[in-house]
Amino acid sequence: MNAPFTASGALNASFIALAAALVLTACSDPPPPPLPEVTFSVDGNSVSARPFLHCDVMVTKCDKDDKAPATLRIAAGKQVRITVPGEVAESPWSVAVEYKTAAGEQKEPQTVATFVPNESHDYTVALPDAGAQLQTVEVKQAGAKQDPAAAAGDIQLLARAVWSLRVESS
Repeated sequence: MNAPFTASGALNASFIALAAALVLTACSDPPPPPLPEVTFSVDGNSVSARPFLHCDVMVTKCDKDDKAPATLRIAAGKQVRITVPGEVAESPWSVAVEYKTAAGEQKEPQTVATFVPNESHDYTVALPDAGAQLQTVEVKQAGAKQDPAAAAGDIQLLARAVWSLRVESS
């Protein structure tokens, strides 16, 4: 025989459902912390970028975000100020640029600065040619990967995270 439906029965069922939902929520993993952002600034205009590549410290698990690169309009010859958060500055990091000279010669990407842990939180990119047009600026945070074929303890530094600024010429 079925028990009659009562308000207290409905209340008990609601309470049980709520308790089950709370238990499931408490058992789930907390959301991961937000990824660090790097800020690029020129003449008072700033833009922040998420990493378009982000790996764990040992560079074994990586995620890509093709929508992460930032864009900023920059006139030829202008300097770009880069600011990195503490969690990037506390590891080795570097800055790479790609540009065209004032004469229009395309330059290959090149590393223009490298920092040891806690050396700096910022850097200003100044191209060697006053009329050069910056095209891309990348910040690379180093991680370590152990080569299984190498001697025990032998590691290589790789980019574990990369932030990118794509430049629109003005």
